[in-house]
Amino acid sequence: MKSVISIVGRPNVGKSTLFNRIIGYRKAITEDTPGVTRDRNYGEFDYQGESFVLVDTGGFEPSKEDGYFPLIKRQIHVSMDESSAIIFVLDGKEGVLPQDMDIAKILRRYEKPVIYAINKVDSKKREMDISEFYALGVERLYPISALHGIGIGELLEDIYKAMGGTKDEGRDRSRRSGQDITLNSELLTPNSELPKAIRIAIVGRPNTGKSSIVNRLLSSERMIVSDIPGTTRDAIDSKIMFRDEEIIIIDTAGLRKKSKIYLKVEEYSVASALHTIERANIVNLIIDANEGASHQDAAIAHLIITKGKGICIVINKWDLVKGKIGENEYTEMIKKRIPHAAFSPVIFTSAKTGKNIEKILEIDARIYAQLMRRISTSRLNVVFEEFFRGSSVPHTQGKAVKISYVNQARILPPTFVLFSNYPKLIPEHYKRYLINCIREKYGFQGAPLRLIFKKK
Repeated sequence: MKSVISIVGRPNVGKSTLFNRIIGYRKAITEDTPGVTRDRNYGEFDYQGESFVLVDTGGFEPSKEDGYFPLIKRQIHVSMDESSAIIFVLDGKEGVLPQDMDIAKILRRYEKPVIYAINKVDSKKREMDISEFYALGVERLYPISALHGIGIGELLEDIYKAMGGTKDEGRDRSRRSGQDITLNSELLTPNSELPKAIRIAIVGRPNTGKSSIVNRLLSSERMIVSDIPGTTRDAIDSKIMFRDEEIIIIDTAGLRKKSKIYLKVEEYSVASALHTIERANIVNLIIDANEGASHQDAAIAHLIITKGKGICIVINKWDLVKGKIGENEYTEMIKKRIPHAAFSPVIFTSAKTGKNIEKILEIDARIYAQLMRRISTSRLNVVFEEFFRGSSVPHTQGKAVKISYVNQARILPPTFVLFSNYPKLIPEHYKRYLINCIREKYGFQGAPLRLIFKKK
């Protein structure tokens, strides 16, 4: 079991910057706007030959009871409960604030190793000005600059020792002097050897119930769930085991139209969701049953298919419309509004009641099997001869166009190379005919197909 380290602190002290610095890449959104991180964001890193889980938490405001703050506070307490150690980040430029004193009192109740990291200390003068932080009742302070990597090595070494790690006497002591630490040093490297898993993304417009579905899938309240659109801004990864398969579930920020993105942080959220689609194998497009499929949903589906990802359309909040319309009728309506995703399965769920939630993973597993499916070259050429007999390649520009040979070049997504004497003259409608024939013969439900035409 990997040890968990949580990063806590009030809003805008640089927690997400420190999180990104330690795990070695820009996973959390960082912005000079208080409250950007709301959910717990998990990452992994190696230190001294051991792997650790690092948790970035939302801005801690112990006294606030309005808006998101009670939800964020609950998430932070859950994170601290599961942690072996805590990094308390404070702002070296602003000094000690009353909220810092309140947080320090709360941390003392946990009786766990706490490292007091004074961030934004990037000069000797600022380092000399941090003495006021001793008012928190702590013996040791760690001046750092998460942005520039100053002091991170010393911070990690001492938290490692506090958790029971052994000291490496042969280490170069200059690493403990506060000098810059690079992302890929021998002391701190991102964990690049994670076990292979099926990566499943949860995307959709804001307030469709994405986080509620993830919570059901995880059987925990890992994400903050509220009725305010846009609650989730970071992409959050969670690992689970499903029928002996390791699955990574990624909850993303709601995708909005560009005209509705007012804040810079919302632009980051959209970029995060788009990046999530890129690194997923299968994407579940969540649609609110009350609202139905919109042009935005069709655009998201187009993006998923263009990126070559498996797609499953999940109709959430079905309990609110059940009895008003049947599943078959609703499915036909979805296919009319998103015709380019007609090959996608449609699941009717309710995160509130739990209806068909586990079925999402069942269908996703089937889609993944289709994405991984290979068809032998000999078999392909036999069945394509059947396709050609059903409808031959039309003459174009007075030339007899022929396809002489087919093979499957890759999986994820299934990609077929067709060799022709005039590949550029094959019309689009005939390409669609061939894709429809492949689906009719082999299924490939939920898996986009690629046809590449090359000169013989």
